[in-house]
Amino acid sequence: MTRHDIILKWTAYLAALALTAVVNYYVLGPLPISLPLLLPILAVAGGTLEGAPFGAVYGGACGAVMSSLGYLGPGCILSLSAFGWLSGLTTQYLLRRDVWGHLICSLFAALIWEGWTVGARLLSRTASLEVLLHTAAPELLWTLALALPVYWAGRFCCIHYGRIYHE
Repeated sequence: MTRHDIILKWTAYLAALALTAVVNYYVLGPLPISLPLLLPILAVAGGTLEGAPFGAVYGGACGAVMSSLGYLGPGCILSLSAFGWLSGLTTQYLLRRDVWGHLICSLFAALIWEGWTVGARLLSRTASLEVLLHTAAPELLWTLALALPVYWAGRFCCIHYGRIYHE
């Protein structure tokens, strides 16, 4: 890929990141539903579609946007970078780089994220397990329900500006 192609690819992926963040926090945020976590799923999509190195950097960018919106600070950047990197490795060696690979990686990323947040709040005695699960379960379901549209945004970038070959 030429430098021009790389700039176009990153511009497309960063536009998808901005669009996903706006939809997640400014369109879905005011609705009376549990807020889905679309930026971790977008980090997984970047790793699934483009590979581990791209997924790690793109996951870091997703984490930077998410931490600027008030989530975990630097821990969010590292977590999403790890999600992108691990999903890239998983789809390179274990799964296919398609929608099924993305959905499987998204399921594990969402379960890890929700498990971590519930466990951390349970250890700090912020709330009871029943209250935490009552909050985490709908959030997990909304996140997984919206995993396909997030994948399609990443796939659009991948097809038009990304890898040279496609499955």
